[in-house]
Amino acid sequence: MVIIRPAERGDAQTLTTLMHQSSAYAGTYASILDGYAVTPEQIDGDIFYVADLEGAIAGFYSLTLGDEPELDLMFIADHAQGMGLGARLFQHMIAQAQGRGIASITIVSHPPSVGFYQRMGATITGTKAPNVKVSWERPILRLVVSE
Repeated sequence: MVIIRPAERGDAQTLTTLMHQSSAYAGTYASILDGYAVTPEQIDGDIFYVADLEGAIAGFYSLTLGDEPELDLMFIADHAQGMGLGARLFQHMIAQAQGRGIASITIVSHPPSVGFYQRMGATITGTKAPNVKVSWERPILRLVVSE
């Protein structure tokens, strides 16, 4: 059974571990996570939810607010992929955005995740250029949440 609940400050280390253990960020893509950790302050400041699968966190997302709300993080544990958990979390994020009157969400995507976001209704609007830490272009998508 999956329960989606607000992240708690005490979840920060578990979320960081889940993120760093993701095989999607192995090899070429590992540099983007170098030195990155989810913090209790980040959990407090963003819309942050976790998916508990049989009593353990198996995925999470964070939505940052501001002039352009952005899906900042979305991770599903390797063992929980292919179960529809990502789609459930994404739909939950949409509902949270709608409840706050957010019209659209920006997603700067990990290249292998683009197809997932497109299946969820997002459209590619551009690319983010490489930088010192990230040596590849990242697709930028926009998800219209409400009109």
